[in-house]
Amino acid sequence: MKNDFNPVKEERDGVKARRVVWSTKTIEAAIKGLEDGRKLVANPFYENNSKILKGDLVFQRTKEEIEEWKKCAADIHYFSNTYCKLMTPEGIKKVKMRGYQEGYLDHLMKYRLSIYLAARQCGKTTTSSIFLLWYILFNVDKNALVIADVFSHAKDIMEKTKAIFVELPYFLRPGVYKWNESQIVLDNGCKLIAQATTPTAGIGYTLHCVLWDEVAHTAPNIKDKLYNFLLPTIQAGKARLMLTSTQGGLDLFYRIYKAAEQHMNEFGAYKTDWDEIPEWNPEKRCWEKRDEAWHQMQVANYGSEEAFNTQFGTNFDINANTLINTKILRKRQREAITFVNKDLFGVTGSEHFFWKPDFEPMDDLRNSFITVTADLAEGVGLDYTVFLFNRMIPGKKDECVGMFRCNTMNLDKASIALMELDIKYLHPDQHCISLEYNTYGELFIMYLMENRNKYPSCANFDESNIVKYYNDNMTKFTMGVKLNTATKSIGCKMFKDEFERDVLVNRCVDFLFEAENFSDSNGNGTYKASFGHDDIMMAEIQMVHAKQSRAYKYLRSEFESRLELGLVGTPSPQPQQAQPVRPMAYPGQIDMQKLQQYSDGQYFDPTKVFTNMNDIYAAMNQRYQQQPNYQQNYQQSGMW
Repeated sequence: MKNDFNPVKEERDGVKARRVVWSTKTIEAAIKGLEDGRKLVANPFYENNSKILKGDLVFQRTKEEIEEWKKCAADIHYFSNTYCKLMTPEGIKKVKMRGYQEGYLDHLMKYRLSIYLAARQCGKTTTSSIFLLWYILFNVDKNALVIADVFSHAKDIMEKTKAIFVELPYFLRPGVYKWNESQIVLDNGCKLIAQATTPTAGIGYTLHCVLWDEVAHTAPNIKDKLYNFLLPTIQAGKARLMLTSTQGGLDLFYRIYKAAEQHMNEFGAYKTDWDEIPEWNPEKRCWEKRDEAWHQMQVANYGSEEAFNTQFGTNFDINANTLINTKILRKRQREAITFVNKDLFGVTGSEHFFWKPDFEPMDDLRNSFITVTADLAEGVGLDYTVFLFNRMIPGKKDECVGMFRCNTMNLDKASIALMELDIKYLHPDQHCISLEYNTYGELFIMYLMENRNKYPSCANFDESNIVKYYNDNMTKFTMGVKLNTATKSIGCKMFKDEFERDVLVNRCVDFLFEAENFSDSNGNGTYKASFGHDDIMMAEIQMVHAKQSRAYKYLRSEFESRLELGLVGTPSPQPQQAQPVRPMAYPGQIDMQKLQQYSDGQYFDPTKVFTNMNDIYAAMNQRYQQQPNYQQNYQQSGMW
């Protein structure tokens, strides 16, 4: 470069330093002069630290340096792999990013709001520091904030960011106005600030990028308040928010992460498990992959699998009082299946039905013995209406093969969807439908009755397939199971037993997500969703109640008979003619099942169809001739 400035000889107050044009070459000459014990005409260094340039220096880059600066600004991977250095067991070396660290940088570039669940010792501090440094180097007038569960952790991130900064070539380093343990202020207008977590952290700053480290371990009395304080500011300014943490309990971090996994919020979820992290071997002086032998050694060191997971896991098992045993739940999750939408011609809302990939509803439903369970909601965008389709399989098991799930369709439309699927695709003699008999259950039944007469597509719906739940002495029934605190608790315990023994089989990823959140948060034996929804869970729990019903037991008997004959999996016999419509059993009207109990223990043929009152009278007369006490019992029953 022509007429390079000679920095040697001293100039007062750094004024001369700001007037001259600096370059990499002249700065290196200044360093050499200082090393030789000579004074400088102009001093470019912040507080005489030769690693840091003063603010407002005029710095002239070469063409090659300009190109390198542009590459670093455009590609964070190029920046990190080419120029970032840190202290290692072998001295200061270039940072060698691992695959999951490269992936996390890509993740940060993609998502403005990100959440990172990290196993311990994964190097998230290094990765976060590289991103923060890149952000303040190659932007203008931006404020980045670092907060952590304790201030010392925020300082660690700040110190690592500084350590990388001072090893960069001078042409990448802006000048510095302020450089202390809690703040870096650069002459490009960017700041990096480290603060402790308080309910008002970051107040007074316009924030453009926020890293909150160890969210799960932030004090409970601060965590939610700080988040509710930060998020409106972040969203209003379209700023970046990076939440990172090792696992904790079922807290704010857990709720945000799980919602992100299900694409229920704006956050992008990222995770690093323990087996992705290499282990340093001091004898061989190299990094080695963690394998199962390492895992078992650590389990022995910590004393149990649970203790190991507390330190290295990413399963949120700490203090997680879930209904399902976490070890079994993790095993089921490894076998999880995403249910998919399939054609269901002629069915309202068919886009809300999802099935096992290997299950073809238009063919397989009619050839299966199906129990439908329903959890009902208003359909106003909050809770979901759910129908689960469980088919009987060998081993006296039931497997969930499909579901309807929607929170925008009202109960009237949902009833039509169920009726149309029932008529078109379910075998009339090989299924039953269990409802929850609450406020929505009664309304749903009313819609079933009304829509059968209102819509031709629903005209052949047979309500006798709805499971009737009787009282203890079999004198009264409801067309659905009544759930209260006691019956729900019993149902949860029964379901836990059957699910953990794999008697009730459900590998649907959406169900398993709800099962993971279904916990006794208060420790009082009451289970509910700790986050999100539990509609699929409650519909599946209803199966244990349905299995106690006469309708289910009759279907199970038929299924086992066909299984013995080797007929399961073959097309089921179809009715010779269209099945006549049974009269709807309104409360207070005749119900043949209730009437049958008064006939000295003998029941009518459960497949018997009564199309009108004359058929009913004929059946009664026939029974009267066979059993003289029948009429007296019938008259005493008050069934009319």
